[in-house]
Amino acid sequence: MSAAPLSVSESGVAFDRLAHYPKLALAVSGGPDSLALLHLAAEWRAAREDGPELHVLTVDHGLRAASREEALMVGRLASALGLPHAILAWERHGEGHTALQARARAARYDLLVAYCHAHDIPALATAHTLDDQAETLLMRLKRGSGLDGLAAIPMTGVWSGIAVERPLLDVAKTRLIATLEARGVGFVCDPSNADVRFERARVRGQAGAIAALGLTAQALALSARRLRRAREALDHAAESFLAASSEVSEAGYATVDRDALLAAPQEIALRALSRLIAKVGGGEEPLRLAKVETLLASLASYPGKTHTLGRCRIGPLGQRLGVFREVRAKGLPMIVLHPGMRALWDNRFRIELGSEERAVTVKALGERGLRDLRDRFHLLATLPPLASQTLPACFRGEALVGLPVLGSLSGLSHRPAVACRASFIGAESPVKGGTALP
Repeated sequence: MSAAPLSVSESGVAFDRLAHYPKLALAVSGGPDSLALLHLAAEWRAAREDGPELHVLTVDHGLRAASREEALMVGRLASALGLPHAILAWERHGEGHTALQARARAARYDLLVAYCHAHDIPALATAHTLDDQAETLLMRLKRGSGLDGLAAIPMTGVWSGIAVERPLLDVAKTRLIATLEARGVGFVCDPSNADVRFERARVRGQAGAIAALGLTAQALALSARRLRRAREALDHAAESFLAASSEVSEAGYATVDRDALLAAPQEIALRALSRLIAKVGGGEEPLRLAKVETLLASLASYPGKTHTLGRCRIGPLGQRLGVFREVRAKGLPMIVLHPGMRALWDNRFRIELGSEERAVTVKALGERGLRDLRDRFHLLATLPPLASQTLPACFRGEALVGLPVLGSLSGLSHRPAVACRASFIGAESPVKGGTALP
């Protein structure tokens, strides 16, 4: 029995919850799932009097010779629908197939959300399907994942401060293909989807045998939805704990009551610790549960020891536990901001340079910058040194010209501030305003 295309009412149910966004980016690759996302979203928006301004984004991963032409094909389709389109190229580093799909996925999201930050787009829609959900659950079950892993793909997530929406997560892939066929829309098939060197392709290749056991995509996705409901309850409890026992600073670090953390139910403590590390470290790949369990056990057994996990340093800070961005040997990222440009720095800070300013280079303040400024600015002296060193600072050449995240500081010279604003995406209350340095 052939699958039925999505009806107008079904499409409305899938997309109506996204109507509140002022802008929405669509991640479209040229495959059937994402092309269905493109056409359904365009039709949904055209039928409404209000709703988000749609933008189409395609990542050219460069892993296949045809990838550029496929990206251009998406551009032509988007143009025919009256939607703007941008191609984002991944500059691949490293060779071989080891974790290639995982690296490509992370790079893809990094490129997509960086574009969203630069163009003031708060949300990104992807074309994950019911089949993706089932495959993800099976792969995580194989690895012995806990509740979070088995809850699989969320309907709504966050990547570096950008909401990631998956409106088609409850829709089978066969129905999306039928939707395209009903509209006479062709699509491409990525050969890597059948390449058995990749785990997902191996799982997909056994779908028939697995379904014969009663483990259909629908049944697996139902389990994932029910597990997700349990996860949401635990997440709520972890957020309540963090609200009572932790603080996230606009300067990019966090502290938590160590005794309260160790006294909390272990599942809540693990979730709270993971959330703080994700906020401060800016890493988007979920931490391995086993590593967080080891960290929590070590915090109890060795209270004076400092640990590293998820791009963070975790250690004692007075009577509390401090979580700071780790300073690595190769340093933190460096970007150039041109007038009027917005960007995401280190996956942690949104930064925008005024349209009347000259270009600046943004990099970490570092030990030298902290040494030069600490005696002059009281606020810097009150921050833990590791937090200060990992703040984004504006340079022109070798000259340090601004610390945009600090806002107005007492004791500044009369020189006007560099018109550069910054906010830490891990904090609930962003800091805005710029600071010029004499």
